[in-house]
Amino acid sequence: MDPMRPASFLTLLSAVLLAGCASTLSDRDLEPYGVWEGTLPCADCPGIETRLALYKDPYTYRLEQTYLARDNEPVIREGEWVLLPPVDNMDLGRISLKGEGETPLKQLQRLPGGNLKMLDQDGQPIRSTIDYTLERKRVSD
Repeated sequence: MDPMRPASFLTLLSAVLLAGCASTLSDRDLEPYGVWEGTLPCADCPGIETRLALYKDPYTYRLEQTYLARDNEPVIREGEWVLLPPVDNMDLGRISLKGEGETPLKQLQRLPGGNLKMLDQDGQPIRSTIDYTLERKRVSD
């Protein structure tokens, strides 16, 4: 038996395993425009039904939030949004919804798979076991 044959096989096997473990991002993951929906936590109600639409031309948003078991009418906010650069190579970046003045209204972390996770007022992850994720429903025009 050729002594190089097992080494070649192990090299090939290692390459295949590493390629399978590598995470690849789809175009959907990288596209920051679209529509997201979900029910976010609420301190004094069953939840906040949320729908966020990000548009690309121009960079505007529409945020609709309905406080369950409290209001029938959604609170609607519209404005401009900005894509903030990634912090490191594992980060897909953050989306900042501009409020009035310089203060961001909301900040969201982009997640693999295209979903968004709400961040705290300082743009940091919310430390909680409660889910603050909005699920991507579609890519917008």
